[in-house]
Amino acid sequence: MTKKYLLLAIGALLFCGSAAAQWSMGSRLGWSSTTISRYNGGRFDEAYSAVSGFEAGLQGSYAINQWLAVRANLCYMQRSHRMDRNLNYIDSVYTRYRNSYLMLPIVADLSFGGERLRGHLLAGGYADYWLRERRKGTTFWMTDYNVYFEPFDEEREFTDEDQRLNAGVCFGVGASYALGDKWVAALDAMYYYDLTSHHKSSPHMADPRYLNTLTVSINMNYKF
Repeated sequence: MTKKYLLLAIGALLFCGSAAAQWSMGSRLGWSSTTISRYNGGRFDEAYSAVSGFEAGLQGSYAINQWLAVRANLCYMQRSHRMDRNLNYIDSVYTRYRNSYLMLPIVADLSFGGERLRGHLLAGGYADYWLRERRKGTTFWMTDYNVYFEPFDEEREFTDEDQRLNAGVCFGVGASYALGDKWVAALDAMYYYDLTSHHKSSPHMADPRYLNTLTVSINMNYKF
């Protein structure tokens, strides 16, 4: 008898879970701003600053119940930054690094609120793949009597020192509004923090570089 009630209880839980679970798919489009964390180690004339970009991609979500879901995004994201050199020259010497990444964040989505308007707390991790880097700026060279400046705009080729596959953690907040029974519009703010350096350490020198990206995106999802 005990086994019978136990099986009935497990069946009821599975039924409730399957009834509450719901898939949704959609798209996302947003703005990104990225800075780089790097040990200066002798490069005291270098200053790093944030550069804006955008993200665009697809989003899938699996609602376990009314307040908990698991979400995965597959998106293209620009994670760019800028380096300026303070050389006390009239001309500005700088490099703008325009990086493109394929991102795959997987996060837990804890929601609260009413049937239509809900708030969201998001936390999880991600893997990303470094697709390309384009560099633009002004460089210089010196002779015994003159300093020469030259602009450049080039596609950089990857080397063995580049770590193209990276991982990190992400967290954020959001709000969503149900536009009927099937469509949901949402606004998210997410922060991505690399745990792996996109520059490999060499036997002679360790030069870790971590990207930190803030995004604000608009999402439109369809519930199945």
